[in-house]
Amino acid sequence: MMRIDLDSKYTIVSDGEVINLIQKNGKTRKDGTPAGEKWWFQTYGQAIKFYEKKVDAGKPIHSLRELAKQIDSGYKRIEVMVDQRLKEVGIE
Repeated sequence: MMRIDLDSKYTIVSDGEVINLIQKNGKTRKDGTPAGEKWWFQTYGQAIKFYEKKVDAGKPIHSLRELAKQIDSGYKRIEVMVDQRLKEVGIE
């Protein structure tokens, strides 16, 4: 089982076939995965795009400069983190 913590509230958990994005609620299940609201995806890209939409829903963007800053700081960090974790477990 692979787990990628995106931030303090969301994590991606995969058993090789199913990819789940989980909104953590502070509790864990018997198998060690976080408990909370869960969404299912076929690819990591789908899970990350959905995560970005969930996180960005509460952040208004007032200019192109703010959008560029958000992309550079947040999305690239997530992309690099997921790519590194997938390489560690042999998925490319």
